[in-house]
Amino acid sequence: MNIDSKTLEQQDMKMLVHSLELVSARIFESVITLNQLASSNTPEMNTLFEQWVSCLGEEVAAAAEEKGKLDPEKISKRIGVSASTIISLALALHRQGKLKIRSLEVEPGDNVNTEICGCLK
Repeated sequence: MNIDSKTLEQQDMKMLVHSLELVSARIFESVITLNQLASSNTPEMNTLFEQWVSCLGEEVAAAAEEKGKLDPEKISKRIGVSASTIISLALALHRQGKLKIRSLEVEPGDNVNTEICGCLK
């Protein structure tokens, strides 16, 4: 069997270029989205956002009071946000003195970064 190393190098280069195209597109999309959100940063939008975060925080606090612990995966599925958002809200409530985080139960993850768009995988 004859393997042409030049062909393999060309394929690797094409894959690299394709990956860089995807990354560039994602960065460009993020910059545009951030710019659009920043330009609509009105007092009303800030108020709506604060109310939304407050509602989510109340859900997290209620779950903590009810069970004495939080299951970010369960709560996130119930209220429609990511588990990372639930953890962030719990940390914010802890910092505000509304909750006291006493311990964290962790286990090995699946090595999937849920914050990265699936188009980059």
